[in-house]
Amino acid sequence: MPRMVGFTRIIKLPWLNKTLELAGEGLDAAQMRSELEDYLSFEIKSDTNRRKTREILLLPWTVDDDALATLRLQALELAKSHPYEQLPIHWGMLIAAFPMFADLVRLIGKMSEYQDELTSAQIKQKVLDEWGERSTVVKGSEKMLASLNAIGVVKRVKTGRYVLAPATAVDEDLSAFLLQADMLVNPSSYRTYGELLRLPEMFPFEMNVSKERLNEDNRFAVGNFGREFTVSLQQR
Repeated sequence: MPRMVGFTRIIKLPWLNKTLELAGEGLDAAQMRSELEDYLSFEIKSDTNRRKTREILLLPWTVDDDALATLRLQALELAKSHPYEQLPIHWGMLIAAFPMFADLVRLIGKMSEYQDELTSAQIKQKVLDEWGERSTVVKGSEKMLASLNAIGVVKRVKTGRYVLAPATAVDEDLSAFLLQADMLVNPSSYRTYGELLRLPEMFPFEMNVSKERLNEDNRFAVGNFGREFTVSLQQR
């Protein structure tokens, strides 16, 4: 069965912020949907486009998924303690909720290690190689890339050509949250300490979390493999 793309509209940062605000108010899915309908109506006139956009924004916060439910609690706590640093919270939720988004940003991060400028054609082809030649994958990759530009983590320098924006340093709390979100996508995986500080899918951020902090955090299991300090999600 083909994997669901589920992300076929451009998403803007203020819309993500509004959705997080509504989730923080403890609204249920129906209430959040109604509030977002009113909020988005000022910018999106098409009923169909507004509905699709609204459902993308809502999915990380309303879908019935145990792993995402756990991540939501962490996200809402961080939103209270980091009111001016919401992008890492959105990033973690999007990666955990949309597998194709997680793959696309991982590919962008990897490509950027070898080239300063990326093309939309290169990115699209990499995603098609992993997700298959489907119209929804083509559209999804285009809308996700446009969303990254709208959010400000990549910058379009000319038609079809992009560069990465400078990475923003995040503290230990946000770094641990991003690591948790990343590992939810690959729950059986583990990372060495060196790897987790430079995950390609976290290219918008400079990760900063100590071994001591990870060892004390009950979300993670730490160990040693080949004399390397390793980290994985704690099995529940």
